[in-house]
Amino acid sequence: MRKFKESLDKIFNVVLYFCMALVILMVVIVFTNVLLRYGFRSGIKWGEEIPLVIVIWFTFIAMALGVKENLHISITLLPKKLPTFIERFLRIFKYSCEIILGCILFYYGLGLAKNVLRSFLPATHITNAVNYIVLPINAIFIILYASIYLYAAIKSKDLSKSEVELDV
Repeated sequence: MRKFKESLDKIFNVVLYFCMALVILMVVIVFTNVLLRYGFRSGIKWGEEIPLVIVIWFTFIAMALGVKENLHISITLLPKKLPTFIERFLRIFKYSCEIILGCILFYYGLGLAKNVLRSFLPATHITNAVNYIVLPINAIFIILYASIYLYAAIKSKDLSKSEVELDV
């Protein structure tokens, strides 16, 4: 399981660095567009469209990062006061819900990307599927990371550590 998680981390890091590069590109595009619009009374005609696509991609990849790092909001006070078996049940329930959410995102995201394949963005004439193909990519990472943590939660006896700290 450890080698699988290391491989998944490497793949996810490539996607994450790609999104970071896109955010830098977005800042450059928006800055240039603002400079051209206010300084020279002209602008880049695709200067709003591409940053919107980048924001969509970065938002969904950040969602997968939240699952990977266990950064999503969760209530921890109540489970820590409950007996160990209930805390374990709640963790298993949490990761099961994340897997179900990932499956829903994958199924409907893929369908949505297929449906808009023949629709094009107005300024760049890129297929509109570029906005939605990130949903199944995001879902795959969510499903895989939640599955790893679900396995760790089922296998673990030490509930004082988070699944990120466990040997998975």
